[in-house]
Amino acid sequence: MAEATSKQTEIIKRLNALVEASNLLNSSLNLKKILSILLDLATKYLQAERGTIYLIDKEKSEIWSQVTKGGEVKEFRLPIGHGIAGSAAKTGRTVNLKDAYQDKRFDKEFDKRSGFKTKTMLCTPMKDKKGEIVGVFQILNKNKGYFTPDDQSFLSSLSIPATLAIENARLHEAEIQIQRMERELEVAAQIQQQILPKTLPKIEGLQLGSLSIPCHAVGGDFFDILKLDDHRIGLVIADVSGKGIPAALLVSTLHASLHAYRELRFSSVDLTTKLNQFIYENSTAEKFITFALCIFDTRTSTMHSVNAGHCFPLIIRADGSMVEMKKNGFGLGMLPGSKYEEETVKLGYGDMIVLYTDGISESMNEKREQYGNLRLSKILNRYRGFLVEEMLDEIVKDVKRFSGNSSQDDDLTLVLLKVGN
Repeated sequence: MAEATSKQTEIIKRLNALVEASNLLNSSLNLKKILSILLDLATKYLQAERGTIYLIDKEKSEIWSQVTKGGEVKEFRLPIGHGIAGSAAKTGRTVNLKDAYQDKRFDKEFDKRSGFKTKTMLCTPMKDKKGEIVGVFQILNKNKGYFTPDDQSFLSSLSIPATLAIENARLHEAEIQIQRMERELEVAAQIQQQILPKTLPKIEGLQLGSLSIPCHAVGGDFFDILKLDDHRIGLVIADVSGKGIPAALLVSTLHASLHAYRELRFSSVDLTTKLNQFIYENSTAEKFITFALCIFDTRTSTMHSVNAGHCFPLIIRADGSMVEMKKNGFGLGMLPGSKYEEETVKLGYGDMIVLYTDGISESMNEKREQYGNLRLSKILNRYRGFLVEEMLDEIVKDVKRFSGNSSQDDDLTLVLLKVGN
């Protein structure tokens, strides 16, 4: 009778502890706090000296912990399968040791470094409702005697609300991270919009236009139109490899260096060479920028062009013919000391030069056909009597008609100069 009463009392005690665990776990979505609550409940109920909760890092095939009861709190990692906890994480089986030092899997180095003496140990895997292991309870040194099968059963029961709370906390952290990234993208997009020219220079005898439509919040395209002096206008277009915040940062770097160097009155080749070296020294190996620079001299009606891996600038003559400026070099930042060549061409009344990114020329329809330069030339000729802003709008409309149901998967950027009013 006494034994049955004691057993009944223990069951009630365990149920109360699990109810307490559920209530406490529902009170927080902070992962570190949840792990601390779990560890306090486990060590308290099992009357143990200390413990650790390890979580599974599937990508690195490791178990890790930042929460330890009874020791220094810091991140600690182990390969799955290494040590007692790593073994439990790998096999999914509980390990209950009466003398940890007698088990070959036990790593004595932790005790040597900490001065702690591990005696008894209970390691129980935490499994979610699908049966997948998400972590491991490691409880050390029961105050009296050894860890019992009832202790094992309690930890297994505790893992049910524990895994649910951990999953909720991780989802909450992921949502917070998404919101933080969205805010950062909004700021990056605002900064990117600020560095693009708000108004274009007014040059007698020239029409200028520009347009840029990013496919994401933050794009990798960049353009600028610079009045270099009373008779020279510079057209710049660029496309950074990749998208998002890294691309936006590199765009900002290009913008800053371009405006710093313009004051020194470099030739188009020297300016491009300087920009290449600066970008190479201030970006990572996988990042580079395709870049085209065209400088038009109103005194001589001459266009000087340098291309660093970008789409060929197009000249659309007044008679409707098209000229591709094909001299090209490596993208900015790809190789140090890259050499660039200047291409020079005369422009007459009614001639146009258009700079564009591959979001225009390489836009595809459902048949996987590219938009291409010939189609771009035809649409420019069709609307050559329009204002340049209207011409740019018509190009974008035509690109979207061409791509049909295909969604925009790249930035669309255009810069247009037309000789004549």
